[in-house]
Amino acid sequence: MKNKDIKNGSLYFNVNKSRVERVISNRFSNARVVTECHKNEEGSVQTKNLRLATSEEVEGYLAPPRANFLSRITEGALRGLRLM
Repeated sequence: MKNKDIKNGSLYFNVNKSRVERVISNRFSNARVVTECHKNEEGSVQTKNLRLATSEEVEGYLAPPRANFLSRITEGALRGLRLM
């Protein structure tokens, strides 16, 4: 992709890391942008390693993590058992 085509706040697929990332700054340099993944990891990425994320990839990125959801349910159930 060309740097001028990349928009801040949009989701792109990083082919090197095989994951969806959000562009937070497209003014880093002529060949790089700054991205983040769920507000945890932030770093510069070469624009040639990005492509637009598909709708399925975007849905997967925006969906709440399943492991956290299941662990909260399990934790709540265990607390309920301890109270009995």
